[in-house]
Amino acid sequence: MNTFKYSAIDSRGKRTQGKVTGLAIEDAKRDVKKMGLRILELSQIQGKTTTRKKFTEINLTPPKVKPESMIRFFRQLATMLNAGIQLIDALEILKLQSRLHDKLFAEALSDITRLVRSGVPFSSALKEHKNFFSGMVIPMIRAAEVGGGLDKIIDHIATFIEKEADTKKKIKSATSYPKFVGGFFMLILTGIVFGLLPIFEDIFSDFGATLPVPTQVILASSNLIKNNILLIVVISILVIIGYKTYGKTEKGRLFLDRHLFDIPVAGNFFQRSIMIRFTITLSILMESGVGLIEGLRIAAQTAENTYIDKIVGVICDRIAEGDSFGSQLSQYPEIFPPLESSMISVGEKSGSLNLMLDKVAEFNDQEFSTKVENLSNVLEPAIMGFLGVVATILVLGLYLPIFQMSGAIH
Repeated sequence: MNTFKYSAIDSRGKRTQGKVTGLAIEDAKRDVKKMGLRILELSQIQGKTTTRKKFTEINLTPPKVKPESMIRFFRQLATMLNAGIQLIDALEILKLQSRLHDKLFAEALSDITRLVRSGVPFSSALKEHKNFFSGMVIPMIRAAEVGGGLDKIIDHIATFIEKEADTKKKIKSATSYPKFVGGFFMLILTGIVFGLLPIFEDIFSDFGATLPVPTQVILASSNLIKNNILLIVVISILVIIGYKTYGKTEKGRLFLDRHLFDIPVAGNFFQRSIMIRFTITLSILMESGVGLIEGLRIAAQTAENTYIDKIVGVICDRIAEGDSFGSQLSQYPEIFPPLESSMISVGEKSGSLNLMLDKVAEFNDQEFSTKVENLSNVLEPAIMGFLGVVATILVLGLYLPIFQMSGAIH
């Protein structure tokens, strides 16, 4: 008997893999089809083999696609669909074209194209490559499959990715100078605390002089770190592992997502970004004829935040009981500020909810862009002020003993 490995699609459109035995490949095909599966690949396993990866081939992090490749893909896909080209034909064209720019992405597109051709929904095919496509992309594609307008939503996805890439560049540019100054200062600080201060300690101990309190505190801190450096490293690693492990649990993920918006400065960035995605997606869905409750549940998935998903679930239940959309949003001002919930309430009462959703998204987009541009104006004074305080403490710790020793000599 021979062993065959298969990759197939079940009745729910989910990809599955397994092994079957048979005298020939025809027997294996027949057995897989009896299980109600649609075969994608079927190959014979040629005995036991051991594959060893080279050290350079080991990836500690999942592969990522360049933002430029992703933007190009969605822009061109939207253009082709708008021109009347079928999805499968457009994917075939883009699969061949992507080989010239990004071979890794081309392999993913090849698999996605094969899945779509076999009858798998586009969103389900994308879900097989979640490391390439963010949690925002898949729900929006699923929304288009529900309400129509795939080309329009894909064009919005390209805009989102483009704006996110541009935002990351602006944030990187705004924080590059503070990072350089902070890193250089920490290097000097390490040299002073671990190199210069111990020398001062030996000199003063030879003179039998009593060190000033600021110097004693600095030296005590330095000795504490030096004597427990291994313990500090181990504790830091355990804290990181514990954080990641806790974040993977349902309760931990909910707690972290809930307090994500409480982070100074960054919390507001997260809130604005989520609101932009949420309101635009909901507006597109409602324009496509999707009901408010169903649209809310789909739009919530674009937030990639379990706390938002839970809130929207509660809001949907209240709306189903007869409450208004705007009044429910006002119950969560940390996520939906009063101005935005009021605008949605007005749109709901006037019958122009889609228009108000677009206005809210536009307002958040402008606020987000302004905050990113002003980020360096906030960071630089804060970091310089902090470094100034640390520098003052160090200067006092270094010079007070010198002044004290000079006074003792005279």
